[in-house]
Amino acid sequence: MHTPFRLPAIAAGLALAAMSPAYAQVSFLDHRGVKIELEKPAERVVTTHTSGAIAYLAVDGSADHIAAMAVRGKDALTSAVYDEIFPRLADIPASAVTEGFVPNVEAILALNPDLVMQWTSDPKLIEPLERVGLKVMGWDCCTEQQRRDYLLMAGYASGKIDRAQSMLAMQDASNAALRERFAATPATDYVKILEVDQLADQIRVVANSSQDYALSGVANLAADGTDEWWRTIDVEQFLVWNPSVIIIPAWATDLTPQSFYDNALLASVDAIKNKRVYKVPAFNRSPDAPEVYLTAVWLAAITHPDAAAGSFRDTVAAGYKAIYSADLTAAQIDKLLELEANTPSEGYTAQFGG
Repeated sequence: MHTPFRLPAIAAGLALAAMSPAYAQVSFLDHRGVKIELEKPAERVVTTHTSGAIAYLAVDGSADHIAAMAVRGKDALTSAVYDEIFPRLADIPASAVTEGFVPNVEAILALNPDLVMQWTSDPKLIEPLERVGLKVMGWDCCTEQQRRDYLLMAGYASGKIDRAQSMLAMQDASNAALRERFAATPATDYVKILEVDQLADQIRVVANSSQDYALSGVANLAADGTDEWWRTIDVEQFLVWNPSVIIIPAWATDLTPQSFYDNALLASVDAIKNKRVYKVPAFNRSPDAPEVYLTAVWLAAITHPDAAAGSFRDTVAAGYKAIYSADLTAAQIDKLLELEANTPSEGYTAQFGG
C-alpha cells in the first residue's frame, strides 16, 4: 500500500488511508469526524445539495457517477454551462430531497448508492439515512477550510485525490498572485464597493461573506465583523455609503446593472452615475465551485482596470480546461461573464468581450 497522502494543517485529519491499484479501499473522515470506509471508489453518489454535486462533478471529471441530486442543485448546474460540458446532467433524477435538504429516503434507497452527501447542520438530516443502512458523508458549512475540504472529500471518495489537490493548488497560486499585486496598496486606498442582491424599498447587501475582498484590492462597505451574511438597509444608508462600484452576485438572477441605472432614488450614487455596476460572472453562482477563485481575479480587473494583466477570457478558458477538461466556446465564455447583462456598464464589453 502506498504511503498515505499528507494533508496540510486542519485538513490532515480527513485522510486515513490512500489508494493503490492493488488495494482500492477508501477511508477518510467527514466533517463530523466519522470514518467513511468504502471497498472501492464510489460509483453511485447521491447529493442533497448543490455543493456536493459541483465538487464531485469536478473532481470525478464526469457526471456518470452522480445517481441523484436535489432540484435546486440540478437547476443550478443546468443554468450555467455545466450541462453543456456534461450533457448527462439532464438525465440525472432530481429526487434526492423532498423539501429543503430533507432526504427522500425511499427514493435514495431505490438507487442503491455507495455514498450520500448530506449537510451536518441538523442531525435529523442524516439520521434517517443511516437508520436504513445508507453510508453518509457529512459536510459542514461554510468556512474557507471547509470548502477546501469539499474537494478533498470528493477526491478521496472518487479515488481521484490528485485532481482535488491540483485544483486547490491552482486556487492557491491565483490568490497568491493577487496578494502580491496589492501587497503595497494600503487598505485605505481599496476601492469601496457594495454587493447587492435585493433592490426594493429595503435593500439587501452581502455584509460578511467568506469572500476575501482584500485579495482584489477592494473593501466591502457593509462588512461589520459579525457573523451575519446579509444586512438590510434603506436608501439613506446606501446614499451615505456612496460606493464607487456595485456588484450583483450571480445568484441574484432577477437583478441586473440596468435595475440600478433605472432607479431614480439612487441616481446620485457614484457607482450608478459612472455606470460602474456589474453582474458577477455565473461561475460564482455557487461559492463552493472549484472555479470560484476566478471571482477575485474578475473583481480585481473591474475595480483596477489599469492594473489588469492579460486576457481574463483566457484565464477563464484555462481554468475550465484544467478543472473540467472543457474547451469553452466564445459563446460559453460570454455567458459565464454575463456579457449581455453587463453591456450598459462602463468598460465591460471592451475589457471582457471576445
